[in-house]
This record gives sequence, structure tokens and C-alpha cells, in this order.
Amino acid sequence: MAHLTLSQFVHFCIQYSSIALLYYDYFLTFSKEVRYIWQAKFRLSTILYVFCRYAMVANVIYVLAISGKIHTMRVGGSSLSLACE
Repeated sequence: MAHLTLSQFVHFCIQYSSIALLYYDYFLTFSKEVRYIWQAKFRLSTILYVFCRYAMVANVIYVLAISGKIHTMRVGGSSLSLACE
């Protein structure tokens, strides 16, 4: 990442700031999520909520993994995630 153009740098800044806002929202609303989703009766709306709410988290992990930003270590034939750059 030593030779980034200005547009690439701006692109990365926008991506990381949007991810930070997303996780900030998760942090602020987690107590309400526990109360209204996880402690309520399990319904189809619960499944839809989880898929919509956490699809971005799965996407971020996937993008970090394929871009080489997550370092992994092989342990007994399986991968163990160690750190993120």
C-alpha cells in the first residue's frame, strides 16, 4: 500500500469510515437488539433481521480475508485467524 494514488487513498478512507460508522451503530443499538430480537419469540422476522443486520459484517470479513489483510496460521489442517492489519 506504499504507492497509492490519491483516488485510491480517498477510496480507502471512505470505506474505512463507513465501516467505522456501521460498527458504531451496532455498538449503540446492541442493547435494544438483545431486548427486542434475541429475548423475543423466534420468528421469521428474527431470521430476516439477522441476515440483514449481519450481512455487512460477513462481507467485511470476506473482503479483508481475500485482500490479505487478515493474517492466518495453519493449525492441524485448519486455519486460525490471528490478526488484522
